[in-house]
Amino acid sequence: MQKVVLITGMQAAGKSTIAPLLASRLGPPAATVDGDVYFRAVVAGAVGMTPDPEPEALRQLQLRYDASALVARHYLEAGFDFVCSDIILGEYVARWLDSFKGIADPHLVVLVPSVDSIVERELGRGYSSYSAWQGPGMTLTDAVRALQEGLQDIPRRGLWLDTTGQTPEESVEAILDNLESSAW
Repeated sequence: MQKVVLITGMQAAGKSTIAPLLASRLGPPAATVDGDVYFRAVVAGAVGMTPDPEPEALRQLQLRYDASALVARHYLEAGFDFVCSDIILGEYVARWLDSFKGIADPHLVVLVPSVDSIVERELGRGYSSYSAWQGPGMTLTDAVRALQEGLQDIPRRGLWLDTTGQTPEESVEAILDNLESSAW
């Protein structure tokens, strides 16, 4: 049975870098998609997520998750393994992975590098993905910690991997070495 792997975590956790590397080690054949593709797909009327999201932001978020699941299903039905990288939290994780029961072997990988590591990566990018989470008087570190609380809503299943100090290749090796424990 094909594998479908959801790689989630916070911004700057390494999801978009690790997912294609992991997909290249699965299969063949294997494919990957970054959920940011669907975030950027809404070019007029986009409403971003904030600590207190508008109903339209939640609707667009669900559309994004549904789109990645549809693409994953398309590739799985064609005999591919599939890796999706996106920030999927809380009950959305179970909903996304449960949609593949009987179609593929679902796996969850939650990347959890240290707050300091995320701040360092974010500063290296030259822009902040955390600006909507950075309230008045808050530092980037405060914003990362605030968003990190959302990880606590993910069911404690799958592989939770601290990638602090790891290269992307080392993270992929750790995922492959623990693939059985990542099973949903």
